[in-house]
Amino acid sequence: MTTVNSLSSLSAKTGMSGLASGMDTEELVKSMTETSRQRILKQQQAVQTLQWKQTGYRSVTSSLKGFQSSYLDLLSKTNFRSTSFFNTIKANTTSSSVGVSTTSTATAGNLVINKISQLATNQKLESAAGISKGMAITIPATEAEADALLNKSISFNLDGKVKAITLDAAFVDALKTGENTNVKGELQRLLTNAFGTYDDSGITKQRITVDDNLRLLAPGSQITVNAIGEDEATLTALGLKPQQSTKLLAYKEISTLNFATPLDDSDTFKFSINGESFEFDKGTSISKIISKVNNNTKAGVTLSYSSVTDQFSITSNTSGAGENINITETQGNLLTAMGLTEESGVVETVKGKDAILTVDNQQIVRSSNTVEIDGVRIELKETTNEEINITLKHDATELKEHIKKFVEDYNAMLDLTNGLVKEKKYSDIAPLSDEQKGDMTETQIKQWEDKAKSGLLRADRILIGLASKLQSLIASSAVEGFSLYSMGIRTTGYQNNGKLEINEDTLDKVLEEKGAEIKALFTDENGLGNSMNTLIESYVKTSGSQGSRGILVEAAGIESTRSAEENNINDSIKRSNKMIETLKRRLESQESNLWKQFTAMESALNQLNSQSAILAQFSANQNS
Repeated sequence: MTTVNSLSSLSAKTGMSGLASGMDTEELVKSMTETSRQRILKQQQAVQTLQWKQTGYRSVTSSLKGFQSSYLDLLSKTNFRSTSFFNTIKANTTSSSVGVSTTSTATAGNLVINKISQLATNQKLESAAGISKGMAITIPATEAEADALLNKSISFNLDGKVKAITLDAAFVDALKTGENTNVKGELQRLLTNAFGTYDDSGITKQRITVDDNLRLLAPGSQITVNAIGEDEATLTALGLKPQQSTKLLAYKEISTLNFATPLDDSDTFKFSINGESFEFDKGTSISKIISKVNNNTKAGVTLSYSSVTDQFSITSNTSGAGENINITETQGNLLTAMGLTEESGVVETVKGKDAILTVDNQQIVRSSNTVEIDGVRIELKETTNEEINITLKHDATELKEHIKKFVEDYNAMLDLTNGLVKEKKYSDIAPLSDEQKGDMTETQIKQWEDKAKSGLLRADRILIGLASKLQSLIASSAVEGFSLYSMGIRTTGYQNNGKLEINEDTLDKVLEEKGAEIKALFTDENGLGNSMNTLIESYVKTSGSQGSRGILVEAAGIESTRSAEENNINDSIKRSNKMIETLKRRLESQESNLWKQFTAMESALNQLNSQSAILAQFSANQNS
């Protein structure tokens, strides 16, 4: 191909352009630097070729990783390396009292659950209701203090609904009597006017009630008070504090919370649950305490607080009878304040129980509601005296479909690899320059570049090696003489790129009769599954430093990993780009020198022309 310079001139035209000589200086400079420009263009084309080659390698890497993720990954539902994946015994029951599934050890037959007498439960400790001190109004000591509250306002928040209540004359007068009964009535009036009432089966009830001790009550709800603006003095005069609540505010520091049993003076609170130690300072919030306890898997419990009942509870994550929750308070009284110790009157609402069921007239006791019997996993959902029949039948339909898809995806992976290796190469087609693209349509550009990309990995030793290893592995893998060929899966030979084809009649028969052999072929330590995973990993491994990764990763890298920059092709691209910058600087210098030379020539010609003009004028004067 005849290449056309795609670079714009690097010259700034820093000189005269043929004014005296009549020459096209710009075109002359361009022509005289054409060799340098072609060197730059060749390097740019080399970079583009490398990038296309890198894309080709990465497409194979992506195909390998996709296959590995689908069929060889431990987390995949279609993991051909897992013995449970090859379980063809399916369990069925019409009962809603249990859920059933099978493991790899299940065999065809029937299982009868005569009855489920008891479900396993988790031990649970729960504090008494009302762990918070609550909130009550106090009457000012003097009439002057009461008068100072006239027309002052307080903000009340009931479950997110905020109302400002103004302390009117009637309320202030009630305060001045010093009688709880009078204050109760006026405060109830203000709160009812603000938050209204609701109908409960024909009975009208206040959303917030005031008891004889001037406590604010809203069962199942949370009341919080706040000052209006900066006026905290009004709250103080009534014995209240900003953000005081009838329940615990989980996001606030425990030292500020209104526990019914106050925290002691400890700066640090320590306790252990099932042998796991916990330590919190007084600046910690309830929500952080709950999070730390629940995230400790060794403690094995779930701690929670209900703002509805104003109770703490702690539930064992382990079901079954026995002591599964052991609490020891070692410093401070945080657990006591939370109502979770015997000293605070903790209530054990649920004792852990074992599951009890009768199977084939034999009573079975388990600590969990998930019971495994002869390869059948039974999830107990409810007690029942009705007999439950579980049928176990061989059904390889799903496994067959997975095997067919395995072969299909293997063929696609091999097709891609061999396709690149055997792709036709157009040696006379190079990447287009920008100038060339400017003279072509989008369709023409695509057609040209498709040919330019074609065959870049033709006869590539890495891909040839990969394809050869895959085919060799497929052909040679066998466990005790049992192979893919035994399953009716055979290679179609070199002419068809070594792809596999399935004889479904043979496969159906083998699935019915040779389930154990199929499982061993793929899951044995040296079986096809593990061997194929090892082979693919040797090409796509991304962990480790450069030089210790997979073959394809070392060659071309993988996007979104360190290898995207650390790979052989990228190293070559960097070297080419450095060479391009060097050649560009040389071109600039060459152009600059040429412009200086042409400018000097133009200056000399101008001077010569001027002298000629003077001589001509002088000669004309002599002749006249």
